[in-house]
Amino acid sequence: MAGVWLDRATERLSRPNATEAIGQVCGVVVLAGSVIFGIVTGGHAEAFGQGLLRVVDGAAASSGLRITSVEISGNEVLDDEAIVDTAGLLPGVSLIGIDANRARDRLQALPWVASARVQKFFPDTLSIDVVERVPFAVWQHDGQFHIIDRTGVLLRPASVDQLPELPVVVGAGAADSAANLIAELLRHPAVARHVIAGVRIADRRWSLHLDNGIEIKLPEQGMEHALSRLSKLANEGDILRRDLKTIDLRIAGRVFVLPREETGDKTSAKEARS
Repeated sequence: MAGVWLDRATERLSRPNATEAIGQVCGVVVLAGSVIFGIVTGGHAEAFGQGLLRVVDGAAASSGLRITSVEISGNEVLDDEAIVDTAGLLPGVSLIGIDANRARDRLQALPWVASARVQKFFPDTLSIDVVERVPFAVWQHDGQFHIIDRTGVLLRPASVDQLPELPVVVGAGAADSAANLIAELLRHPAVARHVIAGVRIADRRWSLHLDNGIEIKLPEQGMEHALSRLSKLANEGDILRRDLKTIDLRIAGRVFVLPREETGDKTSAKEARS
């Protein structure tokens, strides 16, 4: 990165007006320093801080330091105009008038932006690089659907009629816990291929809903061991293809199944043997 900056600086210094631009920068800096010294020694810094910045910015712009090039990279979802507006780039502003840290913070406050970098290249170029969050899952809660990233940050609403091909998690706390569940499911493809949604129960444990209507009740602790056992039963005993209503794994070392069809008012749970 330092090499790129040095190449840009060298190229700009070789321009015919580079010496003039450097002189303008120095002049503005000297002028600003003199004014700041007078205000600070006079005890008026807080009152005149913002006004001084506008004066210096105006002087810099008038001296030819107005931003003429904004280089934006890393954005696929956000358009350039939204990035420029969020960064606070007003028409006619100079590089001196841009607070790079503040512009970065404003960009990072956008839901889609994981990180941002704002750099000044005198005399007239501002560089903005953003890293966007990656859609990870669909979170359903209180009847609403949202696209989330792997940390649970809400990126945008999702239409129930046009849900993307992403895992679906449901319930309070599901967004924050989705990454752990999905990581465990990816280790057990025999189970994962049948899962249509993971439902967070009281923000303590998960229940999985399969494409054939079976509900898998996972334990609060030891979810990874329960899924390993279920995966073994799926591969060796074809348990996920049986006509079952629920498979209960909440008791460590035990697997209870409930048939889909029950007669009368009685229900019976049977323990599956691996």
